Amino acid sequence: MAPPLVTLPAGIMAAGAPAASVVTTNSRVKTAMGPIGIATDVLQFSGPMVTGMWTVTNSRVFVNRIPTVSTASIGTAVSAVPASAPVSVTLGDARVSGS
Repeated sequence: MAPPLVTLPAGIMAAGAPAASVVTTNSRVKTAMGPIGIATDVLQFSGPMVTGMWTVTNSRVFVNRIPTVSTASIGTAVSAVPASAPVSVTLGDARVSGS
């Protein structure tokens, strides 16, 4: 079964803190919960990590030719001091899935 796609910043975690917001260029494909996450989204955190980006995304589901992000996706977050942490999706939209 395909993993759920991400639609809310609160479902994205880095260093134990959820994302505060996601800056996306996806204005076309949305669910009832919000826009579907895509590979070019910039993640913003209010905890020890400041920003993040996706490094492993879906290979079969695209929005405007850009890969989508699901609970199987992985990213990297960086802080103001030279440090980084893995980014993962802990909660996706159960009504929308893909890989």
